[in-house]
Amino acid sequence: MAEQHTVVEAEERDAAEPVEKTDDGEKREGIEDAEPAGAKKSWRAMLVAGLVVVFGGLACWFAVETNQVRGGAAANAAYADTTTTSEVLGQVGDALVKVFSYAYDNPGPTDEAAAQVLGGAAKTQYQQLFAQVRAQAPAQKLVVRSQAVVSGVKVLDGDHATVLVFLDQSATRGDAGTDGTSAAQLTVTAERQHGRWIVTDLKSQ
Repeated sequence: MAEQHTVVEAEERDAAEPVEKTDDGEKREGIEDAEPAGAKKSWRAMLVAGLVVVFGGLACWFAVETNQVRGGAAANAAYADTTTTSEVLGQVGDALVKVFSYAYDNPGPTDEAAAQVLGGAAKTQYQQLFAQVRAQAPAQKLVVRSQAVVSGVKVLDGDHATVLVFLDQSATRGDAGTDGTSAAQLTVTAERQHGRWIVTDLKSQ
């Protein structure tokens, strides 16, 4: 489940000028006023560093997975058939966005999408991945929104494809009035059935 994050704004303080320490040992004022600014800069630096790590790790993951099949590129249509590759990415990405988005008060669209775009082992795998969300959603008044932010076709062989997807999710809990975000790296197997790409295997990294 998405980790909840809250941001507490610091209260405004009087902008008093620092006063030098006097001969009788009186403490000077205004020293602590500079500390929140330093802490805020440190927090922002940590956030930027964290984002660099996340997206750097994502880039490495894609690079490693792609290099594993680059030696057999001649037999991998993903490097040559750009039209089908684009089709796979569009349909698989759209499928994942639909099945991993959920509203506690309107689960119908998610259930309908799952029935249409999932097949084979992916049906059971999806139920296992999403079971906790479904169980907690009514009590938490949970709404989950998903977006496929990065994706790539690792292997394309006829009517079969292996797709790497980075899924970004945001969740809102109506009972607590809080928002949270999470991300998932998915390796998806898709098969073209009757002109449509169906997700048949789904693994979370």
